[in-house]
Amino acid sequence: MGIFRRGRRVDMRPFDAAAIESPRPTTLEHALEEGLLIADYAVRMAVRNRMMTELLTTDRAFDAEHYREVAAEAVLRLAEEADASEARIVREQAWAEVQDGRAEHTHDYRTADSLNLRRREALAKATARALRSRAADPDYLADIVEHSRQDAWRELSSVVEETVRVQSVGGDERGRQQRMDALRSDIEALRKSRTARKRRRPAHG
Repeated sequence: MGIFRRGRRVDMRPFDAAAIESPRPTTLEHALEEGLLIADYAVRMAVRNRMMTELLTTDRAFDAEHYREVAAEAVLRLAEEADASEARIVREQAWAEVQDGRAEHTHDYRTADSLNLRRREALAKATARALRSRAADPDYLADIVEHSRQDAWRELSSVVEETVRVQSVGGDERGRQQRMDALRSDIEALRKSRTARKRRRPAHG
């Protein structure tokens, strides 16, 4: 028996590009759904950031109605962006319909791009319409505010926990002892203050 065996011959068929199925174009409904998911995330982040900024820099108490208005404004801004996209695509489509030949760069649309541009125009129009509907939906806005509140709370909680952790492990023993002494002093001062107020409180006969 030889050391090297002759390998089994593999039948290599010629490449046939026609046998590969072309990817089906994304439907308007699917593209709209994905776009609205991205919009939801953008609105939540905008509301969350507004909450955190106002919590840290103002004395404003949490007001759900106020943040529903913030959410509605964010949604309407996205709707306006969709309007602008639609208007731009309409101009590009008008130009593409009179241009023949091969494109010179990515945004050099030609006649062959007309169908794709019409699909993009329809998507932009549907997106703007859906966003305006959401901006007027109190249930949608309330849901956005609640999720944003939870996001903001998690973010602030993680910052506080990290600060406490760093302070608890950082510094020398003398520094930690000084902080403990200061805490005991504050507690004792609070106890004396409460005791004094009780003594000054008039007795009821």
